[in-house]
Amino acid sequence: MLSHSHIDEINLRARQMSLQSKESALLLSEQACQLAIQTEYHFGYAQGLLNHARALAQDPFFEESIALMRHSLMLGEEHDFQQHIVDCLQEIAGAYYCQCEYDLALQYWSYCLDLSLNLSDDDAYIQANIGIGQIYFSHDDFVAALEHHRQAAEYIPRIKNDKLIACLLINLGGDYLGLLQYDEALKVLQDGLLFAKKIDHPEYISEALCLIGQAQWALGQLDIARCNLLSALKINKKLKNQWCLASNYLALGKISLAVRDDPLASKYLKQGLLHAQRRNAANLVFQFEALIAELAELNGDFKLALAYFKRFHLGQQAVKNQLSPHKLQAMKMQLEMESARLENADLRRQRAKQHSEIQRVERLASYDGLTGILNRRGLEEQGCELFQRQRINQQSLSVLMIDVDHFKRVNDGCGHPVGDKVLRQIAALLKSGCRQDDLVGRYGGEEFVVLLPNHEGVAAIEVGERLRSIVDAWIWSRIHPELKITISVGIASIVDDASLEALLDRSDQCLYQAKQQGRNRVVV
Repeated sequence: MLSHSHIDEINLRARQMSLQSKESALLLSEQACQLAIQTEYHFGYAQGLLNHARALAQDPFFEESIALMRHSLMLGEEHDFQQHIVDCLQEIAGAYYCQCEYDLALQYWSYCLDLSLNLSDDDAYIQANIGIGQIYFSHDDFVAALEHHRQAAEYIPRIKNDKLIACLLINLGGDYLGLLQYDEALKVLQDGLLFAKKIDHPEYISEALCLIGQAQWALGQLDIARCNLLSALKINKKLKNQWCLASNYLALGKISLAVRDDPLASKYLKQGLLHAQRRNAANLVFQFEALIAELAELNGDFKLALAYFKRFHLGQQAVKNQLSPHKLQAMKMQLEMESARLENADLRRQRAKQHSEIQRVERLASYDGLTGILNRRGLEEQGCELFQRQRINQQSLSVLMIDVDHFKRVNDGCGHPVGDKVLRQIAALLKSGCRQDDLVGRYGGEEFVVLLPNHEGVAAIEVGERLRSIVDAWIWSRIHPELKITISVGIASIVDDASLEALLDRSDQCLYQAKQQGRNRVVV
């Protein structure tokens, strides 16, 4: 008989391979998912999805990767896999961070920080602080970044996690580098490199070497600095990690420009810019544009220099506007309050118990017990608030009324347990195909509702078609060999509707037309 431990071993290998071979990691994670479905091992399936997402995250498949991560997170919340939830939050926050979506990254790291305090999970607390520090670092606030990373470092004696220690030391070294404290940076980074080598983590090794090279260059150790930067580049080429390659080429471009090796600087900067653009790493893109502008100016090509400087300025403003200062300040205040609370262990445990109870009661009231998404009450409460907000701000809102086609046949032919699995999977697919701000809920029976703020017309239709296609393409034989599931979608957008109920009624009429026209279609 297939054991859960065997599936756990496959998932562990998939996670390890995600940094070395995307193809192998994808195959292993898919195998784990299939075996988990056969044995109804929910944790194994959730882990398999997250490993699949990790492998995709190494290439510019951002939307698909995020969708899988959020799907995995929802399964973790549904089955109360606390550590898995923490892992998902970390991965999602990190993915948004790499895309310079700092508001969203902060949101997920904040959630992770709160959860880590409730669970007394020191590893998760350190990870969340590292991430929040990285956001400060991206805004050139190296003092605040260092403060967060030092706060995380206070917990190192409590943990036995060499990977986490390596990550924290490398981030601390980066902070010191940003503060121009090169001797301190070099010392901390060399310690981080030792831990990275101890666990044989190629990405951390390359990152440490790259930062060490920059510190050595600043200290005048030119030959060894270039050697370490090129060693890092060799590793990054093997990993095919666009973000790391871009960061590496940026460092090499800077030092080549500093010694006026213009041809080599041009080569590095152009290659690095390409990798940054492939990864959609806006924070790196505008740095490349600034250096290319500088190089063009040094070579007398003032027209090119001006063009790149304009692009640099616009890109820099766009990135800096991704996170408003008041949100960072609010986060700082929250952390200070949490730190004060942590001084009393009894209060910490009491807070965790109260917080869990509040969450449980709120979830029972507003969330569907079967699918884990909003129930009708939750949809109406949050939907009415969203409806009024969109009307006041004169912004668009669309409603998708969704019905599972021929669902009665599923219950009658395959049994209600299979029907429940279908509804859970539909909910997961709808959630994974929507944005973070969209509201997704079960309206009743086999009916679902999706509210799309700032969407109307063609944009709403595209979402409806995407969700219909996702459901149609999913391999339903994973649940039952005779299953083939489709959905019908009715769409209505705010016109002169006086209430959310009126908008829902119009979308329901469109859904009725979709049913009349043959099902498995979208009608507006």
